[in-house]
Amino acid sequence: MTVKRATLDLLQHLAGQPGHDEVKSAFQQLLIQEFGAELGELEFERRIPEVHGRLDALIGRTIFEAKKNLDREWGDVLRKMPDYLADRERDTGQKFVGIASDGLKWVVFERSGDALVKVKETALDPEKAEPFLAWLDGALALKTSLLPDPLTVRAELGQDSVAYRLARGMLAALWEKVKDEPAVALKRQLWAQLLKLVYGKDVKTISCSSSTPFW
Repeated sequence: MTVKRATLDLLQHLAGQPGHDEVKSAFQQLLIQEFGAELGELEFERRIPEVHGRLDALIGRTIFEAKKNLDREWGDVLRKMPDYLADRERDTGQKFVGIASDGLKWVVFERSGDALVKVKETALDPEKAEPFLAWLDGALALKTSLLPDPLTVRAELGQDSVAYRLARGMLAALWEKVKDEPAVALKRQLWAQLLKLVYGKDVKTISCSSSTPFW
């Protein structure tokens, strides 16, 4: 994968924490020139009357919130992001993720019940553009085709990927609803036996109880 010179320059600019408006503008350019997003797919400053605020950017099922300094404005993110996600999920009936960034630090969120959960975070290193772009693509899921190379597969589907963590959380929530049903418990037991045949030993299953963290 060869990263375009313009993209490298853009990442260098973002890593310098250039300020709210600059982060939002650079994020727009990044989506268009690197991820192939159409300008019409991006919605900026969407007003949310119920929460008395405006979304900085909306693309697909991703809400983007730009900040000047994420550490100093962390409380503002925690106050607004749950309501922004709830509003979009209520209106569309679909699951949304939120991304907050000051250009240097990037954090992905989701709602679990009424709680805001931090899914994953990373710091942008312009010298490591490919891993960062793969990480961001996993959060956005905008590209229609991806290179089947080890870096992409690991970033998109590996245990540290955003997609994996979101899917695991959703599956855990579903398991909590059906785990006490005898038919479901039997199927899980049969599946564990099949895994033992494949691996030659007992395979540790993941507990989805409310007292056990999902990641």
